[in-house]
Amino acid sequence: MTKTKMKEAENMPATTDKLSVEKLQEQLNSKVKALTEIRANIEEHNQIYDLSVDTALLLEGIDGIAFDALAAIGGDDEQSN
Repeated sequence: MTKTKMKEAENMPATTDKLSVEKLQEQLNSKVKALTEIRANIEEHNQIYDLSVDTALLLEGIDGIAFDALAAIGGDDEQSN
């Protein structure tokens, strides 16, 4: 089975075609947008609603995860955690 996969890999083009790159960029952009919206919604809820400590801590944790994910993919560089 490994030999078959190696053979398939050898037959693949060495460069990625433009359409594939565009599709990957579009997917990345949608992920960045979603994570940015999550962070904005958390910020809004923290400002508008009187949250319990548990809820505020949960949202802070989610915000941190979104921040780290954005940092890892290079999106949302200007906002702070």
